[in-house]
Amino acid sequence: MDPTGRFATIIGGPPSLWNLDVACSLMAASFTRQDRTAEVQSSLDEMAAQCADASIHSVLGVMRGRVQGNVEDYYDPRNSFIDCVLERGVGLPITLGVIAMEIGRRVGAPIMGIGPPGHFMIRDATHPVYGDPFHAGAIYDGAGLRASWSRLVGKDTPFDEVFLVPLDERAILIRMLNNLRAVYVNRADASAMHSLAVLRGAFVELVHESRQHAQWMSHWN
Repeated sequence: MDPTGRFATIIGGPPSLWNLDVACSLMAASFTRQDRTAEVQSSLDEMAAQCADASIHSVLGVMRGRVQGNVEDYYDPRNSFIDCVLERGVGLPITLGVIAMEIGRRVGAPIMGIGPPGHFMIRDATHPVYGDPFHAGAIYDGAGLRASWSRLVGKDTPFDEVFLVPLDERAILIRMLNNLRAVYVNRADASAMHSLAVLRGAFVELVHESRQHAQWMSHWN
C-alpha cells in the first residue's frame, strides 16, 4: 500500500496504536513520494539518545542548533514534512513541535502540543512549563508566557487559558494538513491536491468537507 493509503488506513480505519512520527512520515511521503519513515525514526532515536534527562529542557536543548524555525521561507511546503525538516534543519512551529514531542516520548518526557492562534508550542504535561521550538527553543513559565504572548501570537489575540489545553494527535495532524492546504490550494499541483483529498478524507472530524474532497478528486484526478 502506498504511503497515502497507509495514512488513511491508520487514521480512518479501526482503532489501532500509532505514533506521530509514523503518521507525519507517511503524510510527508504522500507529497514527496519517498517514504523515509525509518530514517525519521532513526534520527529521532539519535536525538533522544543525546538527552541528559527526561525533561522539556533537555529535549529543547538537544534540538537547539540542529532544527529551528524557517523564518526566511515560511510557506515552503517542506517545512511541514518531518523528514525534510530533520534533514534541512528548518521547519514550521508545528513540525518542530512534533519532533520535540516524539523525542520526549522516547525519553519519557511528558511533552504535549498546544495551539495558540497562528502558532504552535509545546508544554510539560505535568507542570506549567512551555517551550517554543520555532524560536530557538525558548522556555517560559506561566508568567513569562503571558508577558510574551502578544509578541508570539499578535496583539489582536488576547491571552486565554484555553490556548494552553494540550491538543491530541489527530488535531495536530489536521492542523498540519490545514497548513498544507493553504500552500497547495492555489497551486496547479494535481498530485498534491489528490493527496490532500485522500488524507483529509480519512478524518471523520472533516466529514463536512466530503463534497469538497470529491470535487478535488474529480478535478485533479
